[in-house]
Amino acid sequence: MTSRTKLFFHKARAIKAMVSMVWIILLILSACSNTDSNVVRDQQKQLQADIATVQTPSEKLSFNRDIKPVLENRCVVCHGCSDAPCQLKLSAIEGVTRGASKTKVYNKKRFEWQQPTRLFIDANTTDEWRDMGFTSVLSEQQSQSAGENLQHSVLYKMLNLKQVRPLPESAMLRKDLDMQLDRPRQVCTTLDEFDTFASEHPLWGMPYALPGLSDAEYNTLVQWLAQGDKSAEIQQPAPEILAQVQQWEDFFNGESDKQRLVSRYIYEHLVLGHLYFKSDDVTEPNFFRLVRSRTPSGTPVDEIASIRPYDDPGTDKFYYRLRPYTASVVDKDHIAYALSDARMQRYKELFLQPDYEVEKFPEYNAGESSCCASRNITKIMNLLGLRKPLTPFEIFADIPPQARYQFLLDDARFFINGFIKGPVCRGQSALSSIEDHFWVFFLKPENPSTYTQHGLDSKFLEDVNKHLHLPTELADTSRLFTGWIKYWPQEQAYMRAKLNYYQKQGLPQLDIHKAVDEFVWNGVRNDGSRNKDAALTIYRHFDSASVHSGLYGDSPETAWIMDYPVFERLHYLLVAGFNPVGTLGHQLGARLYMDFLRIEGEDNFLYFLPKAERKKLYEAWHEIDRKTTREQRESTKAWLEVDSVKGYASGSMATQEPKLEFFDLLKQHTGYAAMDANDLSRCKETACFSGPADKAMQRLAQAVHGERLKIFPEVSFVRVGGKNGVAYTLIHNKSYRTDSFAKEVFDRSDEDMQADTLTVMRGLAGSYPNFFFDVPEAEVEAFVAACENTMHRDDYERMVSQYGIRRTDSRFWEVSDWFQNRHAQTQPIQAGILDLSRYKDR
Repeated sequence: MTSRTKLFFHKARAIKAMVSMVWIILLILSACSNTDSNVVRDQQKQLQADIATVQTPSEKLSFNRDIKPVLENRCVVCHGCSDAPCQLKLSAIEGVTRGASKTKVYNKKRFEWQQPTRLFIDANTTDEWRDMGFTSVLSEQQSQSAGENLQHSVLYKMLNLKQVRPLPESAMLRKDLDMQLDRPRQVCTTLDEFDTFASEHPLWGMPYALPGLSDAEYNTLVQWLAQGDKSAEIQQPAPEILAQVQQWEDFFNGESDKQRLVSRYIYEHLVLGHLYFKSDDVTEPNFFRLVRSRTPSGTPVDEIASIRPYDDPGTDKFYYRLRPYTASVVDKDHIAYALSDARMQRYKELFLQPDYEVEKFPEYNAGESSCCASRNITKIMNLLGLRKPLTPFEIFADIPPQARYQFLLDDARFFINGFIKGPVCRGQSALSSIEDHFWVFFLKPENPSTYTQHGLDSKFLEDVNKHLHLPTELADTSRLFTGWIKYWPQEQAYMRAKLNYYQKQGLPQLDIHKAVDEFVWNGVRNDGSRNKDAALTIYRHFDSASVHSGLYGDSPETAWIMDYPVFERLHYLLVAGFNPVGTLGHQLGARLYMDFLRIEGEDNFLYFLPKAERKKLYEAWHEIDRKTTREQRESTKAWLEVDSVKGYASGSMATQEPKLEFFDLLKQHTGYAAMDANDLSRCKETACFSGPADKAMQRLAQAVHGERLKIFPEVSFVRVGGKNGVAYTLIHNKSYRTDSFAKEVFDRSDEDMQADTLTVMRGLAGSYPNFFFDVPEAEVEAFVAACENTMHRDDYERMVSQYGIRRTDSRFWEVSDWFQNRHAQTQPIQAGILDLSRYKDR
């Protein structure tokens, strides 16, 4: 064989080997591909089977009676709020008929004004929603054919897809099932695109990344979709409810300028509330929203769709109305507020009986409009600094500030829940300014931070008002660093003025016991009863949060003492003034200013500590990079040198740190010295335990802490004892030393993790459970031992394989329904449907 021939054969073998390798790679890629060429064929087979099933229905299904319960239990758990995937809100028939949109409500890269798309507010007809880019998920064919109604329904096709391609009952979800909050691969398919969508994402049927529906649930929804019916029965409130509606609308629409200003103040603070009429026998109340309407009482509500409650209503005459809230109640945005005869009397005592005059009703802010010309004019005025928005301290200056502050304190948890459950609270970047666990106390209305010995000083508020403007007043702005350029200097000026005011008052250095008694609100009412909101606990669960009346968990690293200026600005920054579809500049400005208000609350707390301890804690807290470095705060640190209190334990006989001593005084003062039996982290007495499970779970709170907790979810629900068992919540409290709102995931050091703790509560806490554990009663000790022995991921996986409920688990819906039902039973008015969109796979 010649050398040339040998070379030829060598090349041939090399080419053959390369071809073989290419085929192997293609086969591997084909095996790993998500594309399923048979899924469309299988969906057609399922369609024919479904058509045969629904051809002769026994009776026409009712949306409210038959369909709504299935949607609530299986669909609203992910599609219940404005941030639902593809804006498909299935909590009301109006959301189902509105359909889906490819436009995201939450978008961190938005630089231009975006039209809001709030259900019930920004459009009222299907045609209006179509003009705003929403596409139907129901059949819009005028057909009596079950087959055509199903074939033209995206909602049906998504349910059908899950039927033909259910999740594998394996330990873990496949990697293409992305569960990130802002998942980049979210696909909002339309009818024309569906076959391609199904082929490329065969496991993305609904319910997404969860087990499929039962046969009964599936058949019920298919039967309804085949009917082609898009209506729901209108449920009118009972006559006695309508009479109370009329009574309250008459109150809110009083004609005097004094009543108009009071009603405006109340409206701007109840804007997120689900209002109901309180009575002894109400367990399933009718909920209402307080809105501004172009139409008076007794006629259909025509809601004014302003972005903010203080925007110009665009009409000389409007009416405050109670509009029925007809959607399913979803826990993550449900903030219940009771109206009653006692409430109306309280409003009159606070706002109408005091002797003051309203000389001129204040103007409204210009607001934003969908009209391009109006938007451009607003933007130009912003850039030129021609807009002069009023602060809430200016707008409501005629109402005594003590009355305004007491109004907030009466329902402190409700208003703070506005920050926690409102549109601003979504994702870790929105929450990165607060700690995972802290307590909140309040200064008295008689002696808030802007005080004299006789009460809140209106003149001081008037003098410093120029420093109390908020970045959200500018509406949407393209300026990314407004918080620093404009508002940080104003915050510094306010803090200096506040300190100067203290010093000019010549207030004496007080014994800490007397200082707490004179200046901290204890919630005691005139009749001797105590407001349970005098002290609150806030937990941050990484990308969500919850607020609780009382003091839970071990003594936290930080705490706030809020005064009226902090409380009011928080509301107008995070609730009344926040636009979830605002530009990046708007959202960034709100996030940065939140840092200032958190620091004010923490500084108020530190002010009650001895100077040396105060400085030590200040340095420790502000080693954290919260975009407010020590160097930038030099001009506001003078208060660190003020001896403001005395009387703490000192010397060799001291038994605890001043901070802990102060906490003990605050517990006594606010009525929370006794342990709450539901807080198993602190309640170690036998009286706290109602059974052996309580004692075992209490041990878990003490034994599991530090670095090993990094494996545990933020919020876990635990069922002990099966269907007749007991519910617990495990809350993972993280310690942070590096905090940046720009990061999606915190890079925490080993030292940080050593300070992590676990709160164990009897009952359910939080709107977003991250994981379920189901523990037989006889194995509760074994479960606790398994948690105690969990040191590494492998240990955790073994524990989860025995007690955990993964997304792929066939028991998922049974356990989920149990927690949902228990939540509703224990908190019938405050509870709503829990959200499963952030449920982890392990």
